[in-house]
Amino acid sequence: MADKMLRYILKLLKDDPPPELDEKLSRIPEFCEIYSEILSIREILSGMKSEERIFKERETRLQYLANHDSLTGAVNRRAFMEQALIEIQNNIKNHTPCGVVMMDLDFFKKFNDTYGHIAGDKVLRHLVALISASMRKNDFLGRYGGEEFLFFFDNADKKTGVAIAERFRRTLESSPVQLETGPAFITASFGVASIEDEDVGDGVNEAFIEELINHADQALYQAKNLGRNKVVSFNRGGDAKINLQSM
Repeated sequence: MADKMLRYILKLLKDDPPPELDEKLSRIPEFCEIYSEILSIREILSGMKSEERIFKERETRLQYLANHDSLTGAVNRRAFMEQALIEIQNNIKNHTPCGVVMMDLDFFKKFNDTYGHIAGDKVLRHLVALISASMRKNDFLGRYGGEEFLFFFDNADKKTGVAIAERFRRTLESSPVQLETGPAFITASFGVASIEDEDVGDGVNEAFIEELINHADQALYQAKNLGRNKVVSFNRGGDAKINLQSM
């Protein structure tokens, strides 16, 4: 009987769900008390596991909110800078090129004035959804501010970065956002900068990334001056170069 009791207690501790009380053992008052106590402990432990799981889920959610733009779901500016720093360091270590694309929706203020800010928010989410759907595995998108976004392209030279930006431009141009009043077409301008044009003599730090983004911004400015809805790449020591396919 003692062996049977021990085996039953082990099953009671390990099995899920726990076994029902054995008919013969139920006639032993002391064992009934042990059975009841073990069930109580299991319930307490189960509750603790549930609370721990809820805490972890909340922690994960808070971490996501801290790193992402609440409107569009793209990573926020701070998180983009931190992730870009890591990725650029890895690319330089592996002697592979990479870079950033800065994009800005064309005439976005006019769009908001015409259709309203709720429609404008829908456009921003529309842009992020389109780009996210066509990104490569190790690339990522961040919201820089307002209607400006940054895209990091990994393990690719400037020519490939321009091609990626051109694909985004065409996709956006041909994919209207659906509003209550009907489809509305939007476009964006793009500036591309690559670490190929940068001086890494002082190492990769926050200032290096800011300079890289500044060069993408200069190329974006040229794209706007050339009529918008274009892709332009930055070239150190020379003029920004327009992608002829954007003409």
